[in-house]
Amino acid sequence: MTTLFDPDREVPDALKAGPFLSVFIVHGIANAEAYERYQLISDGQSDKPTKFGGQVMGFSKPAFRFVGPEEAHALAVIRWPDFEAFKAWRTQPVYVACGIADLHAEAERESVYFLPCN
Repeated sequence: MTTLFDPDREVPDALKAGPFLSVFIVHGIANAEAYERYQLISDGQSDKPTKFGGQVMGFSKPAFRFVGPEEAHALAVIRWPDFEAFKAWRTQPVYVACGIADLHAEAERESVYFLPCN
């Protein structure tokens, strides 16, 4: 079983102590049916970042057009007070349920970026 989140890899150590931004970009839909099923779970059943201290700075689905060769299907920028808040959001029960990470991997191509935020 794949995992949706690896706390030892996903956030650089330099950002774990203080506030940072996470930037999620869905670059492509790999399987439209799996994407719809995953979105029903993610959008409909998950606790939102604010419950964990996150502040959504920007969100768009579908995303705006940007310079470059790829369209973005969704984009989310979230400010986190610290790593523990991000980790609590990313490891909530809906995301660690059996098969969810596999469904996510089947559904979309996603990149996650982290930026310092003081």
